[in-house]
Amino acid sequence: PADNTLVVTTVHDAQIVSDEDIPVDNLLEHDVPVDIIVTPTQTIFTHTTIPKPTGILWHKLSPQKLSQIRILQELKARIEKEQGITLPVGTDEILPPTAQRTGKGKGKGK
Repeated sequence: PADNTLVVTTVHDAQIVSDEDIPVDNLLEHDVPVDIIVTPTQTIFTHTTIPKPTGILWHKLSPQKLSQIRILQELKARIEKEQGITLPVGTDEILPPTAQRTGKGKGKGK
């Protein structure tokens, strides 16, 4: 996300740790710092100064994950066509099974 995009998460109060317990030096390029943490009892504004990653890390996105996210497939194809380049892809991986939607609407908002 861009630096001006707020990143908000929800956790249980027991999951809150102090800044000193977060090994900032061990953060990876895809880790995203959180701006606001909401728990059942409080809202915490972190005032983080850790920079957010920018753009899509195509080299981290496996072909298997990409095949499950249509909007990223379309974006990748458009960028490659417009710029005349081949974007990198991540290494193959075996993804865990996804839940099968059942019932009346089958996840289509019905």
